[in-house]
Amino acid sequence: MTTLQTKKQRKMTDAEKQADRVKRNEVHTTKRSSAMASLAAKYQNFGDDAMLDEYELCAYLGRSVQWARNRRIYGGSLPFRKIGAAVRYRLGDVKAAA
Repeated sequence: MTTLQTKKQRKMTDAEKQADRVKRNEVHTTKRSSAMASLAAKYQNFGDDAMLDEYELCAYLGRSVQWARNRRIYGGSLPFRKIGAAVRYRLGDVKAAA
């Protein structure tokens, strides 16, 4: 019995893979830089009650987003909250855990 594929996959060339890596890196860099600005604004408005997303948390801690995801998935010391599909970290809890 053969399996039906709804979408035929094609192999990417090395140039396409490199272009894809560059694009993902640019998106990640943009998110990190905007996270620094929004972190400062949130702290000014909400203080320790500010709810941070992954990028803002990592900008605050100086760590990578993958580090925060691994701590959340594999059990770390960072308390988080799920709000629907979104993951948020309360700044006061992060300060207490650090």
